[in-house]
Amino acid sequence: MIEIFPKIVDIKSICPKCLNKANFESEVYFQGIHVLGKNVCNACGTEYISTIPTGHSTFFPVSFTLDKRHQRFDKESGSWMALPLISSVCEGLSVEGVFKRYNLGGEKELILINCLDDCFGHVFTKVWNVYLELQNRQNKTIAVLIPAQCRWLLPSTGIEIWSVNLALGQIKQGIKGLDEWIRNQFQRFNKVLLHPTYIHLNHQSLDFKQILGVAPFDLKQFTNLSPQITFVWREDRFWLSNRFLYFLSKVSKKYKLETLFSPFFIWRQEQLIKRVVKLIKRNLPSSNFTITGKGKLGNLPSIIKDERHEFIDLKVEHKWNQIFSKTHVIIGVHGSHMLIPSTLAAGFIEILPRYKIDHLTEDIAQSHNSRLSHFLGRFVDEYAGAGLISRHVVSLVKKFDFVKRNMESV
Repeated sequence: MIEIFPKIVDIKSICPKCLNKANFESEVYFQGIHVLGKNVCNACGTEYISTIPTGHSTFFPVSFTLDKRHQRFDKESGSWMALPLISSVCEGLSVEGVFKRYNLGGEKELILINCLDDCFGHVFTKVWNVYLELQNRQNKTIAVLIPAQCRWLLPSTGIEIWSVNLALGQIKQGIKGLDEWIRNQFQRFNKVLLHPTYIHLNHQSLDFKQILGVAPFDLKQFTNLSPQITFVWREDRFWLSNRFLYFLSKVSKKYKLETLFSPFFIWRQEQLIKRVVKLIKRNLPSSNFTITGKGKLGNLPSIIKDERHEFIDLKVEHKWNQIFSKTHVIIGVHGSHMLIPSTLAAGFIEILPRYKIDHLTEDIAQSHNSRLSHFLGRFVDEYAGAGLISRHVVSLVKKFDFVKRNMESV
């Protein structure tokens, strides 16, 4: 925990110009996703901005001067986070936020957990900190800063909820008025501790029924139910199964030609899904198919129940969670919001782009903790075709009982 009110205790920052490391002495500033501080280097006198080590900033610290002349961050692994932050602060990019507080804690010491993010998966994994902290809380009020549309992930009682009513995509920018609003909340407390908000927690001790409102797939029912296969669809994360088409996809993004090529990529993905369904149905005649995700493009056969939506609200989220919790195998591309589906379904097959190999675990939250997790959770290369995907599905469904019985007989 990092004490930030009424005083700042033991925070280090690094000058982006001379790399001098010194104690952080100024007040923290709540930009949105990031908690920042304005510093003056005690070695070279440079004024600069630095991130406080919470969330992704713990692994990817950033410091920079307002004129952008001096910047320090991991350019190989951290540019995705640093560059939007630097642009937001230095160019004054920000959006108006509407803030609401739900519940009111009674303790005079506050733990603040910042779950703001422009990526739903990041918000979801940050929220895990809340439930783990509730297990260990000792006479402290817990407040959670969260996008309003993700408030359903939090318990309705036991914590203060500080919601920000902005679309996730807007939260990448700075949020006007947020810092002042938060500081007004601080006046009710004698001490405020900023939570580290870990992003790679071990989720095995979490009760996902409590978080998501539905229990994960009951493996005892695996062989009693007709196989349910669910595809997670995205109209901007394609499964193309072809080197040239992936190259063409990258070129179209680089030169902003997505609108020209996307219809073809969607058609290609649609044809692959149809082929997978045909091959699975040949080996598992009683299987059923559903597709979820954002968007309605494509011409899918009636054998696939289409549960996609153009706009996602709480009703849609709950409906999808019910589908995932009854699914034997989820199939999706890495980055297609596979976290909740893989948490609730019995098994998953994730199509993993090669440039995402280092991030293999970030999109999956399977709750099995035995060797069954290896059997039920599978990753395939981005060039995998319909034949390989369907073979994995058929093997997973047909051999589940054999594998489970052999484990129990030991």
